Amino acid sequence: MSDPVELLKRAEKKGVPSSGFMKFFGNSDSYKFEEASDLCIQAANIYKLRKELKLAGDSFLQAASYQIKAGNEDDASNIYIDAYKCFKSAGQSNDGVTALNSAIDLFTKRGQFRRGANFKFELGEMYELDLNDHKNAIDAFEVAADWYSQDQAIALANKCWIRCADLKALDNSFIEAGSIYSKLIQNSLGNRLSQWSLKEYYLKKGLCELAASDSVAASRTLQEGQNEDPNFADSREATLLSNLIEAYNENDTEKLSQVVFEYDKFNKLDKWKTTILLKIKESISEAEDDLL
Repeated sequence: MSDPVELLKRAEKKGVPSSGFMKFFGNSDSYKFEEASDLCIQAANIYKLRKELKLAGDSFLQAASYQIKAGNEDDASNIYIDAYKCFKSAGQSNDGVTALNSAIDLFTKRGQFRRGANFKFELGEMYELDLNDHKNAIDAFEVAADWYSQDQAIALANKCWIRCADLKALDNSFIEAGSIYSKLIQNSLGNRLSQWSLKEYYLKKGLCELAASDSVAASRTLQEGQNEDPNFADSREATLLSNLIEAYNENDTEKLSQVVFEYDKFNKLDKWKTTILLKIKESISEAEDDLL
């Protein structure tokens, strides 16, 4: 097996632009850059076989840079994706973000917005799950949602908006999160494929409004859900939201806890709902303290 270090050294020598006599009389340097890129890819694949994924990712980055010098942006974008996958598997999230952003820039430059949206969504997941960077995650999901919407891929756009809204709520931007859930509701009304998600959207919107200390808005959301979606009207989600509004208006944390307990016996609460419900309970406790 070839030595990847030697292959990279050969690539470095091969990838030097022509100068002087050779530049004046020689052919285009593009073939030299392509050969240098091929040598880097060979090195990257050897590193992958050795499970030295950080070095493999670095080698793919070099390969992509040579393809750009050769004017082959399509090839470069695919190589950046190879680099991203190596960095992600190696746990090198920051390097993965850099490589993925480079690929997305090339995709969109060439009008490949659907493909760009797919990887923009992955970028958002990396920011959220690997780097705990909610701000950049939200930005990535919003851009992906816009690109999917332009391509009439409404279900995929909704998937992005859900992630945006959930993260905004976790960051206490309850009003903004509620506005996104309203958008999701409008996108889903009358849509056979997404109408079954409406119960979840009405509930989440109502929870955000309660967390924002606006029980009037939450009551309005409950009423709108019951009027607009027959599946929501008699659902456990509607009953939960109604009981939570009642407990909130009575400043009764014990009642709220009992309502949540009863619901959780039949519909297990996920981490997001549990977090927002705790925020609602805290807001009731703060209101009680203000009355003392």
